[in-house]
Amino acid sequence: MELSAMPWLFAVFGGAAILGLAIAYGALKSRKASRRQREAAEQGARDLYHKDQSKS
Repeated sequence: MELSAMPWLFAVFGGAAILGLAIAYGALKSRKASRRQREAAEQGARDLYHKDQSKS
């Protein structure tokens, strides 16, 4: 392999590694909502639903 190809090799594999780490980080940060968050979202949806129903 020529030495001039080495920077491209590092750029391609390094870019893929950085992209993979970024995707893994994003997946870990966006875990499922906690129980309290799910209950708050459900209650908010119910409140909005009942608010719309009372207008009709």
